[in-house]
Amino acid sequence: MKKLFIPISVFVFLFLGGFAADSRVAAQDDVAGGYADASVRDKDVRKAANFAVKQRSKIVRPDYTLVSIRKAELQVVAGLNYRICMRVRDERGRLSTVTAVVYKNLRNKLSLSRWRSGGCREI
Repeated sequence: MKKLFIPISVFVFLFLGGFAADSRVAAQDDVAGGYADASVRDKDVRKAANFAVKQRSKIVRPDYTLVSIRKAELQVVAGLNYRICMRVRDERGRLSTVTAVVYKNLRNKLSLSRWRSGGCREI
């Protein structure tokens, strides 16, 4: 009986240890406060994208129009951050890809935090 106890104990330890290692890896993948994927079809994502384009057009010239949303992410903070990769067209007809971050505060007011040209950065 004693001879079986040690091999069984080692097997149980290794078996359960494998599950513990898997759970630690999974926990590292979900960073608290980090961005999570959001649907490009979500009405709030689309609203944030249109807001970003409108605000950017107020700040600089030329005016922009939204062509498409390529990818969107959502971060829960004291409110919400929408990080959106989108294609826009300027008033001359030139297309570009930009990444915008729109902050929605607890009173549902939107503000443009970031606008970067040159592809889907940070997404």
